[in-house]
Amino acid sequence: MKKWCKAFLFLLPLLFLVAAVNWYVDSYAYLRITYDEIGSRMTDDLQNAVGLEESAFNDRTLLLACLNGQKEAKEVIVTGSSRVFTFDHTMFGTDSFYNAGLSEATIYDLWAVTGILAYNGRLPETMVIGVDAFLFNTAHNNDRWTELEAYALFLGKEMGKPELFMSTESGEPGGAKREEAEKLRNDSGGMIPAAARNTGTHYGKWLSLDYFRYNITCLPEGKRFLVSYTDDWETERYTKHYDGSVSYQEELRNVDPEEVIAMTQQTMEEQVVYRLTDYREIDEESMEMLAALIDYLKDQGVEVILYLPPYSPMLYDYIESEPDFQIALEVEREMRKFASGKQIALYGSYDPAGSGLEMTDLYDVYHVKAEKGPDTFYPVICP
Repeated sequence: MKKWCKAFLFLLPLLFLVAAVNWYVDSYAYLRITYDEIGSRMTDDLQNAVGLEESAFNDRTLLLACLNGQKEAKEVIVTGSSRVFTFDHTMFGTDSFYNAGLSEATIYDLWAVTGILAYNGRLPETMVIGVDAFLFNTAHNNDRWTELEAYALFLGKEMGKPELFMSTESGEPGGAKREEAEKLRNDSGGMIPAAARNTGTHYGKWLSLDYFRYNITCLPEGKRFLVSYTDDWETERYTKHYDGSVSYQEELRNVDPEEVIAMTQQTMEEQVVYRLTDYREIDEESMEMLAALIDYLKDQGVEVILYLPPYSPMLYDYIESEPDFQIALEVEREMRKFASGKQIALYGSYDPAGSGLEMTDLYDVYHVKAEKGPDTFYPVICP
């Protein structure tokens, strides 16, 4: 008995150290602050969050927490990549709005976002879907969408199309692994999809040695998960608004246009356009998934608007002149035919001419400044 007591007394300070470091640094927002707490401050208290970018936050986990915390369906939901981040409620003239954009979004992310809304019974009246040219380039897909995979699988079953998420023999992205179909176990009437991401406290992380080892590496650089809240719409730092939209940091808002031009020139010299390399044809499965998504939304009474975010004048001229990147022009032609065939609205264009976009209207090579955003959202096809 004495041996056990001595062992316990010896281990107690070590356990306390592990717990203290994990709580203080909490690099993934598991303990001291959780995504549920952040989501509540934004959704319930209408507060804007500052410090998320410095904390290297997970935008998919935060989105899930915010969408789960909403009390009613929104009139307008915007989703897509970071190129729709600055679309806010003032642009659409309603407070019943949420920007569900995700960084590096793929077609699977669009399914996952819709799946969360459908599972919660909060599909919007109108959904605006940002369709980047790279949406149909599987060579540059990423697996970040798997963090919300349970909801994409849920949507597949709701659509009656679970096969779109069933595995190929290789199990590569483009369909989930066959065993992941078990996540569709909601036949009892609304069971939360198995393995749905936990956005609250992870109690097991208090004494997790793996979490401790990672957190301890953050201490010398002073890194820890730390978020503050403000009523200000813009701050000196990256600010995530309660409506899901973003205000970029002051240095980006006041960027010298010559810097943007220099960055664009470097992109052209390196012959790399974001996610348009190794892109020879539009992926048929991705197009099928977009078609299935839109059919489902229309069947649920949701008005769908497709939005094509513009490239800068310099970059668009380059894309037009380079055979390797003209796939973007083909995507726009296909999207126009697609929207007409589905009888849905299409807004915007990859061509900046329609919005009068100039190089002074960009934060960087790809992102249009917030004040110019509404000009890029103009009707091209209105059935």
